[in-house]
Amino acid sequence: MYKIFFYFALTFIIPLTVFSDKGSNKMCNLRGYEIILPFEEAVSKIRIQLKKFPNLKNSELKRFRKTFEEDFHGIPLYREAGCSNARLSEYLDCLISTNGQDCKIYYTQMRIVD
Repeated sequence: MYKIFFYFALTFIIPLTVFSDKGSNKMCNLRGYEIILPFEEAVSKIRIQLKKFPNLKNSELKRFRKTFEEDFHGIPLYREAGCSNARLSEYLDCLISTNGQDCKIYYTQMRIVD
């Protein structure tokens, strides 16, 4: 009886848990947080510093995003994990163009590319 259960577990249950997308999606969430949290902090600092200069603020935010995407060490790790670049890009766009309150939905969408 135990041999049958053991055989069943080895052939069906363990491969499903090892190769399921949930583990990968968790990795995408983790890698996404590693990128998003420093980006949010920097964007909020830029908004505070340039509050009186809206035109300069917008151009500075766009310039910061470009340099952040080129230089930040977490972005290659995010891409290597096979996570959705579109979701990350949407989130970064949302943070730059809005106050960031409605952007939280993108946290839940950091996942494997479909």
